[in-house]
Amino acid sequence: MRLLLTLALLLHLLPARADIYRWVDAKGVTHYGDKPPKDGAKPVELPPLQTYTPSETRLPAPLSSGGDSKATTPAESRVRIVSPAADDTLRDASGGVSMSVDANLQPGQGLLYFLDGVQQNRTATASTAWLFERVERGEHQLGAAIVDEKGRELARATPVTVHVKPPMVLR
Repeated sequence: MRLLLTLALLLHLLPARADIYRWVDAKGVTHYGDKPPKDGAKPVELPPLQTYTPSETRLPAPLSSGGDSKATTPAESRVRIVSPAADDTLRDASGGVSMSVDANLQPGQGLLYFLDGVQQNRTATASTAWLFERVERGEHQLGAAIVDEKGRELARATPVTVHVKPPMVLR
């Protein structure tokens, strides 16, 4: 009795395996299934399943208030993400995500760009457009901040969450 119970448990633990068949019907349409409807269906070797493990997402650091930095008002320093819009779905085969901001830069100020809370450019730039390259598929948070010549943050845009997906093939 124990032997039968052990065998039943072992069979249950074995991975399930079903053959997949390919066949073409009378209209020339190719079909796939686990049960062929007639003779002439051929077994198909499928590639391994693709899996995705998202990278760790870090939230942006809070606005710093350095003791010796000059206080700024929203009219003096402001930054706003213009595109992409919040919750946009982006489809680019190369993983490129472009972002543009509206920023009121004063002399000596520049912009830093963030992907999932990680600064992407080493030095501040005056460019109000940025291309994030090789962005993995999944949900990502885009951000931007204005900094002064010493790298102190003066203003930060409200982050935008986007969804990167693979391109669609339309027929």
